[in-house]
Amino acid sequence: MAVTQETAEPEVYIQNTSPRPKKSIGKRVIGVLWDSLDDKDPEEHQLVRRLDSFYLIWACFYYFVMYLDSTNISNAYVSGMKEDLGMYGNQLNWMTTFWTIGYIVGTLPSQFIQMRIRPSVWLPTLELIWGGLVMCMAAAPNVKTIYGIRFLVGICEASAYPGMMTLLGNWYTPQELGKRSVIFQQSSAAAQMFSGFLQAGIYNGMNGTGGLKGWRWLFIFDGIISIPIASVGFWLIPDAPSNSKAFYLRDVDKRVGKARMVRAGRAEPKGITWKTLKEALSHWPIYVFVLPYIAFVLALHIASYMNLWLKSLDIYSVSKINVIPSGGYAIEIVTALIFAVASDALGVRWPVIMVGATFGLVGGILLSVWDIPFGAKYFAWYLTFVPVGTGALLFAWGNEVCGDSAEERGILLGWLNTMGYTFNAFVPLYAYPASEAPNYKSGYKVNAALWGVYLLGIPVILWFSKNFPLNRQKKDDSEQAVNYVDAMGKEDEPVETIKEL
Repeated sequence: MAVTQETAEPEVYIQNTSPRPKKSIGKRVIGVLWDSLDDKDPEEHQLVRRLDSFYLIWACFYYFVMYLDSTNISNAYVSGMKEDLGMYGNQLNWMTTFWTIGYIVGTLPSQFIQMRIRPSVWLPTLELIWGGLVMCMAAAPNVKTIYGIRFLVGICEASAYPGMMTLLGNWYTPQELGKRSVIFQQSSAAAQMFSGFLQAGIYNGMNGTGGLKGWRWLFIFDGIISIPIASVGFWLIPDAPSNSKAFYLRDVDKRVGKARMVRAGRAEPKGITWKTLKEALSHWPIYVFVLPYIAFVLALHIASYMNLWLKSLDIYSVSKINVIPSGGYAIEIVTALIFAVASDALGVRWPVIMVGATFGLVGGILLSVWDIPFGAKYFAWYLTFVPVGTGALLFAWGNEVCGDSAEERGILLGWLNTMGYTFNAFVPLYAYPASEAPNYKSGYKVNAALWGVYLLGIPVILWFSKNFPLNRQKKDDSEQAVNYVDAMGKEDEPVETIKEL
């Protein structure tokens, strides 16, 4: 890449005037599996590698810790909190409910604030606050105190998923975004796989130390872990190409980042206004994406009941009941990565999402039949883990559909997250009543129907995106001359000239 700078108005030239040399099959495969190893311009290589090495890795640790902090209540409950606080009835469920209410309340306001305050300031600050709140739970004298703290933790953690997904859309192109979105999302699956071991180690090593019970130490250590992760976030979050202060990005990286986003048709953040909000509410994505996403979130809930089925068999030890579902999370991670690579390689999201949803539909149908062979039931339960990664691809699709308005992207992703959690707060209570566990007479049928709604919703989104594309970004030819490489890295290739804004 040749970068030319004029005194008044520097420009970035991404050139590719000569035919690309024919690549070996091995290099093509490697380029598909991980795009930063393909034949990008050297400056693009540098930018993507820096983002992956600093920001993406940090984002995964950030979400991993957030998941630990949000789910540690269950570990504390079985580690002595129930007895020490005299808990009874549905009080554990209420702790989860208060967190969910906080999460619902906090999501959209956090997205709006992130459009006014640098994400590199806003997101780490929230993590420091929720880490402190988690440590405060160690001193809770009663259940009501934990209710209040859990509500506040939910508000602070509401920024994590939609906020970070929005940030990924500020930097990564369509052939890169699916993989990064899924890798970020799947850090929560890794947390689910390893959280039990981490929490058990803390409990066994610290129980009684300093006169504190092990469950109180769980909260203290989980909160402490948040502090270094949050602290480095102030320096590692790159914000947007136009205003990034990340230490690892050079000036040329920022200019290349802007050029890539113009090429991908994705606008820079400008700040939320009433006009922006009205525009978002007048466009189809905020309405068409929401029903499939709600169905997706509700359908995923079924996987959490696998351990109840295992317990009902009365043939497994407690440790095995907790470990066997970990195989499902391993399946989730592998299939999610496969879906992400396929989606980025194809350059479209919808076929891969539908394939993943079909696995979920088959699992739901098999469970609704219920009277099937033992092995088939195992197979059905594990199928319910397969579609999880498609949710990140749906968010990536939303990032791309609303690409010409950074604010609308943020609003859409926040709205989807809010509505998904809102319905997930009460629908499972009616679909999967505890009295019917593990054979939910209507619940499994509802699950299969939800996968059907998800499947039907994807072609609807595709139809709207084809017939009503959002192309509001106005380009002045005297300021920008853009002849760009195909967004998915196919043949071309004229010179691309993108003036510095």
